[in-house]
Order: sequence, then C-alpha cells, then structure tokens
Amino acid sequence: MSEYCNSHSHEHEHEGSCSCGCGCGSKSHHDSEGSCHCAEKFLEIADEAWREVLKEKIKAKILAKKGEHMEKLAEIIAVANGAKWKYKISAKTKIHEFKDNLKEFLSSCDEH
Repeated sequence: MSEYCNSHSHEHEHEGSCSCGCGCGSKSHHDSEGSCHCAEKFLEIADEAWREVLKEKIKAKILAKKGEHMEKLAEIIAVANGAKWKYKISAKTKIHEFKDNLKEFLSSCDEH
C-alpha cells in the first residue's frame, strides 16, 4: 500500500528553472556546483538601470542648456544627410543606366 504524504509540501523543481526562489526561471545563473549567482545578476541590472537614469538626466541638462543649439545642429546634420543619400541614390541610378547602355551596346555588336 502506498502512503500519501500531506503533512508537508514538496517543492518540485522544473527542468531548467532556478531553484533559489528568485523567480528568474533559469539555471544559467548557477555554477557547476549549483551556487546561485542571481544576486550578482540583479546587481548588474541595477548598475545598468543607474547608467540609463543618469544618461537620461544628462540628456535633459544638455537640452535645457543647449536645446536651441542642438536643434540647429540636428537640422544641419539632417539636411546634409538627406543630400548625401539623394546623391548616393542618383549615383546608383546613373551606374545602372550606364550598365544598361553598355549591355545594350555590347549586345548590338553581336548583330553586326
């Protein structure tokens, strides 16, 4: 006869899930000895968030102090970039026209 145990809970680990209780759902934070490195991973995430917040604050200060200057600079760069791409597209079109003309000419040489 088999016994049914209900006096305590059994925790079942899912294959490939973290058993430390951090909720990350991964065994990738564990080393070969089974030691969990989730705390270090969370601190790395916090460091990344810190940098992102600081970066946003710096952006806000730059815009507050140099916003108009940055607008003008962005306009100059955008216009120049547009002209560059217009030139590149035009150059590619001219190259295609040249290749088509050359192909047409060379194929007409076979006829003569």
